[in-house]
Amino acid sequence: MSEQSNQPSHVPNERDPLIGSRYIKGPISQYIHYISKFLKKLQFIKIFTIALIIGTFFTLHGSEKPEGYVIYNANIYTVDEKNPKIEAFTVLDGKFVDVGTRLDLLQKWTNLKPVDLQGRTVIPGLIDAHAHLMHLGDALTSVNLIGAKSTEEVIQRIHEYIKTHPDKNEWITGWGWDQTLWPSKSFPTSNDLDIDPILSQYAISLVRIDGHALWVNGRILDILVKDKIPLEIDGGEIVKDKETGQLTGIFVDNAMKLIYQISPQPTDQQLSANLKAAIYEMHSHGLTGIHDAGVLPKLLKFYKNTILSNPQDFNIRNYAMVECDDNIYCGDQIEKIEGLGDGRLTIRSAKMFMDGALGSWGAALLEPYSDDPTKQGLLISDPALFPPVISRWMDDDFQVNTHCIGDKANHLIINAYGKCFKDYILSKQNGKNITEEELIKEVKKLGESVRFRIEHAQILTLDDIKRVGELNIIPSMQPTHATSDMKYAEQRLGSERIKGAYAWRSFIDAGYDII
Repeated sequence: MSEQSNQPSHVPNERDPLIGSRYIKGPISQYIHYISKFLKKLQFIKIFTIALIIGTFFTLHGSEKPEGYVIYNANIYTVDEKNPKIEAFTVLDGKFVDVGTRLDLLQKWTNLKPVDLQGRTVIPGLIDAHAHLMHLGDALTSVNLIGAKSTEEVIQRIHEYIKTHPDKNEWITGWGWDQTLWPSKSFPTSNDLDIDPILSQYAISLVRIDGHALWVNGRILDILVKDKIPLEIDGGEIVKDKETGQLTGIFVDNAMKLIYQISPQPTDQQLSANLKAAIYEMHSHGLTGIHDAGVLPKLLKFYKNTILSNPQDFNIRNYAMVECDDNIYCGDQIEKIEGLGDGRLTIRSAKMFMDGALGSWGAALLEPYSDDPTKQGLLISDPALFPPVISRWMDDDFQVNTHCIGDKANHLIINAYGKCFKDYILSKQNGKNITEEELIKEVKKLGESVRFRIEHAQILTLDDIKRVGELNIIPSMQPTHATSDMKYAEQRLGSERIKGAYAWRSFIDAGYDII
């Protein structure tokens, strides 16, 4: 996410024929957790994706929206094995309706606008298999801290934000800080913000780049102290000074809820602004679809209401994963949806969380961290909770996708998925005996059918990598985890444990499907 993105000339406030079309389904996918970082890198890729073509067309032909186009003179990839490249195609009322040669289509569709792309490259809309739509929108409308090299630079960026947002209320949010980029490599403290007299006038809450830690200033700590915060919190860490025992201003994983509970809640107007900002950013880089990895029920209702009332404000294809508070089952609050609004929204999967993240020492490990033997990571919930909740989602015919970073978290979710599969198969036998060999075959068939995922599958033992295939679990892996963590991952994990981390080649060589 750059501070100044290369924006297309046309902001997609109306339904654009090439954006969000139900036929833009190309399996070209970018499986990246930190979508903002991915978007920044995409600026250097010299291709014109479908979304960028729209901007080009409106630049050349004005703002009037035609009913269709004939696109020609382009390097067009279809991702169709039988017809991988074409010379021209036709779009009518938001759908691909024809492909062929330039002459054939121009003669056949004389009533449509011809668009000469002058040899540019066209690919299907990109799909991000693990993204956070509203988190992106919130990040785009708050303080951008990505790439900040010190606490001093963080303070400088907050000052710049205040100057450009004079109407901002007393609570300021930001996103993207990463202490591993700083000289100290250690967590910041509230004092780092409080030394600035201007910032001390605001309540400041800043999210780490992985979304698993919050850094707040003294003004927020004063509010918390009045509310009598707990000494400890399950599945989270309230970081304290080792000598004084005082709060440092860092809250990890479940402890972050203490801050969110007292934070101002966004209005519908703010949610709409964040949604538009996120989708605009997506379109400007050719992203037309996402798997939205964790959406609370109230936000799912917001999505649905937006699509029904203003579908032009939701011109993406969103495969949304239901996120329930504390990993409990909330299926009774959820309406199963398949392709609402001409494919804009599908809800038939659930997101669960097993652990935290490596950068904040929250990834749950089987053995202590190599760079801090006092830590072994955090389990967000009691592992015993998972099998019964997963089974209920299975009964609802929902896919289950679980966040797992550390090797302990991955080991536990493989166990949980395996137990659910076996229990389900045995429950369908109606008293009939089944051999162990038959059970193993049926479990693998069930795994292929339900398509359960491990989100990130970042650090596994070599034995657990094999077990993933035995259960037909899908590893949903993000390349930027490897690139963002590579400077410190081996320091955290050690030379042996790192062998099972970021193991794309091991999964591929074993014949697994990876998304």
